Amino acid sequence: MKGTLSIKPVFVKTANVMAFESLMNGLALSEGEGRFGLVWGRAGRGKTRTTQYYCANTKNCHYILALQVWRHSHGELLKAIAREIGIINPPNRIGPLFAAVAERLINSRPTIFIDEPDKLTISHLEILRDLTEFTGAPFVLIGEEALPDMMKKERRIWSRTFQQIQFKPFSSADIVQYVNTAAGVRMADIEASEAIFKKAEGDIRIAKIIFTNLVQVLNAKGTAEADVETVQVAIRQAFPEN
Repeated sequence: MKGTLSIKPVFVKTANVMAFESLMNGLALSEGEGRFGLVWGRAGRGKTRTTQYYCANTKNCHYILALQVWRHSHGELLKAIAREIGIINPPNRIGPLFAAVAERLINSRPTIFIDEPDKLTISHLEILRDLTEFTGAPFVLIGEEALPDMMKKERRIWSRTFQQIQFKPFSSADIVQYVNTAAGVRMADIEASEAIFKKAEGDIRIAKIIFTNLVQVLNAKGTAEADVETVQVAIRQAFPEN
């Protein structure tokens, strides 16, 4: 191995990412009609990172992370949307605020991504439904396992959900692709990637913690090839309590 391994910030197009892109293509087929997209799955599956990557590389998209403190205020949600779409001094009163946001959405028809709306209430989702129906701008909601059930409680919301996908666990093949792309690490055998997969339980964050330790172990050994024993050493370093 020449030099020392380092980890580059890369974005790998996993099966989940391709499913996300397919969802967005499906939403585009109903352009001009009020509709929701739904992206859901357990924490650590890469939903937020995928959404942020998509927004950074696609025109006319806006990403908003819902905050727990908005739970008792519809106005805070609307103000966050207003500022994100370029309304510098949004009105304080809820009626004029809604009207200002709606007018801007009608004019530009952006895609609005709301991350973690399951922190909020069904009445917040009703406001988003009003916005998408009134303006034709699509809203994509990103959340965990409880979000679909939350949306199904109100038929008017669920009937507007035109596209949905569940983010599945980060696979063994995704791990092989990621470690090679990010740092040039080669897996000596399937057991090596399977060991990371088993410990991470499909959680990309846990897989990255193991990977960081794996790179350190490989640098100490002077190799870029990881076998299952090396991976187990990295796992023990990452999670010594286990």
